[in-house]
Amino acid sequence: MSMKKAMMALMLGGLLAAPMAFASVDRNTLQAESIRSQQAEIRSGVEARTGRYKDLSADTRSQLLSKQGEVLRLLEGKQTTDDLNEAQKTEVFNALEWIEAAINRTDDERLVCERRQILGSTRRERVCKTVAQMREERDAARNRMDVRGACVDCKSD
Repeated sequence: MSMKKAMMALMLGGLLAAPMAFASVDRNTLQAESIRSQQAEIRSGVEARTGRYKDLSADTRSQLLSKQGEVLRLLEGKQTTDDLNEAQKTEVFNALEWIEAAINRTDDERLVCERRQILGSTRRERVCKTVAQMREERDAARNRMDVRGACVDCKSD
């Protein structure tokens, strides 16, 4: 199974997969041990600089190992992802997505999740979007501001 397919299986297996309308629903739980073993396999390849990991820059290798450390710290003593609170689940998901994107060099396809308060409510919802979607939305908002002449962070010539 390729790394991309393995990571997708992890996400679809219930680790904060972004369901329709970006709602927060955990239908299944993921075993923390399977995440730990997968990350150990990745770590050994990164440290040995072999296979798909041989061309990673020193900076990317360092960041990847740091992200793995975050994931392993959060999963320490946990049996399943259900043992994590919502913020921890989001942090684990984002770190695993970052690792996948770094390995596959597909940063634009990487999902990033945030917990946002629903306007007019005390409830929070998980919103997951790709890096490319977030950039497009930010650029569209900036363009709308430019058209109206209300762009506060635009550079004046």
